[in-house]
Amino acid sequence: MKKSYKQDKLIPQDKLMLEILARGGAFTELELGKILIGERKRGIRSLISNARKNGFMIADKLKQNKKTGRLNKSYYLETNELKYIVWARKNGMFNFKVGAPKY
Repeated sequence: MKKSYKQDKLIPQDKLMLEILARGGAFTELELGKILIGERKRGIRSLISNARKNGFMIADKLKQNKKTGRLNKSYYLETNELKYIVWARKNGMFNFKVGAPKY
C-alpha cells in the first residue's frame, strides 16, 4: 500500500503543539485546536495532559474572552523551573497526604 504525499508530511499533533508553545505565547484550547486541526474544536487538553506526564512544563493562566466575557485557560510553556513548581503547587499538582502513615 503506497502512502500519499500528505501522509508523508504529517507531524504528530503532540510534537506540533510543543513546537508552537516553545515559540512563546499563550494559547487557549480553541486557539490550539484551530492551529492543530484547522477548526475551533476542543480536545487539546488530553495532549496537554500527556505532555505534562512526560515532563514538559506546560502551565496555564486565566484569560478573559473579549466577546463573551468568560474566563478561559490559556496554556503556555514555562521556561523557569522554579516558577513552574510554584504554579504546580498552587494548582494542586502535588497532592500529598498529611498525617501519620497508615500501615
